[in-house]
Order: sequence, then C-alpha cells, then structure tokens
Amino acid sequence: MKTNVFLAAVVLLLVGINEKVAGSYSWRGIRVHKSTVGDVKKALGEPTLEYREQLLYENQVFDPAHVNGQRVKLSTVVLNVAPNGSIESVFLSPEWGTTDQELRSFFGKGRKMTYKKFLATTGEVRIGAGTRPNEKLHYIDLDSPCEVFSESRVLLLYQRRDVVSGDYLVQLILFY
Repeated sequence: MKTNVFLAAVVLLLVGINEKVAGSYSWRGIRVHKSTVGDVKKALGEPTLEYREQLLYENQVFDPAHVNGQRVKLSTVVLNVAPNGSIESVFLSPEWGTTDQELRSFFGKGRKMTYKKFLATTGEVRIGAGTRPNEKLHYIDLDSPCEVFSESRVLLLYQRRDVVSGDYLVQLILFY
C-alpha cells in the first residue's frame, strides 16, 4: 500500500513538473494558450494594429529578466488570437543581424532541424496559413534551419548562417 501511494505521489509530481515545463515560457507575462488580448494590452499597451485574429506591435525588446540585462531589439511582434480570445501563438521578429548566439543565454541549446521537419513532427501547422507540412508558412522556406525547444514550446527560425562568424541569423522567435 505504501509503495502504491509513493508511486502515485511520484507520478503526480512528475505530471505537475511536466505541466510547468510544457507551457512554462512567457514573454513579459504573456503565456500562449493562457493569456488573453486584455492581458497582452496590459503588458504591452495598445497595439500598432489590431485585427480580430491578430495584434501587431512594433519597436519592442526581448528582455525576459535576463541577469546580464541583455536585450534584443524586435522589429515586429505578432500575436495570433484564438476564437476564444486567448493568445494562440507569438511571433517575435528580431532586428536584422540578430544571431542565435545572442539568444543562447535565454534559451540554451535546442534540437536543430528544418522547418519542414518541425511542422511534420509537431503537427503545428495551425500556427500559420498553411495546412500541410509541404507548404510554406509565413513565406518561410521549408528547408530553413530552425531550433526547437519543445519543453518551453519555443522555435527559433533561422534565415541562414553568417559567412564570417558561422552563427545563424534569426528570422523569427515563435512561441507556439
């Protein structure tokens, strides 16, 4: 009996940890599938443009309470809104020239793959305009390299490698 209770407690603890990890990443307090349009406006103010399905912000920074005060300038931020009013996904578009190394301190190392493989393995085609993994989403080449952080549901999408440094140039940071 004590063994069964102990095992049940361990399973509940692991499930609780997995739930915290699976949706754990938030940017400025905005959590995908949890935050609402109202939450976003409290965190970021009024959007530059607002549609029923999207909020668009410009000139934001990515600075999730970094210990060294590091900040990455963002050109645009697009938040996709689900029919129930919750935030479905967040697309952060960093300023041109931002590299994967500038984001390493925030995310660490993820699993590298192509964007096509990401779509095929995760089934996350609903986050964009396409419906099948062989289509382009958001005008992104399906062979583009990306890095997936499954536990925090973050995707770094790269344009290409910098010729001089060998670092990847970041096209999008996606919370899905």
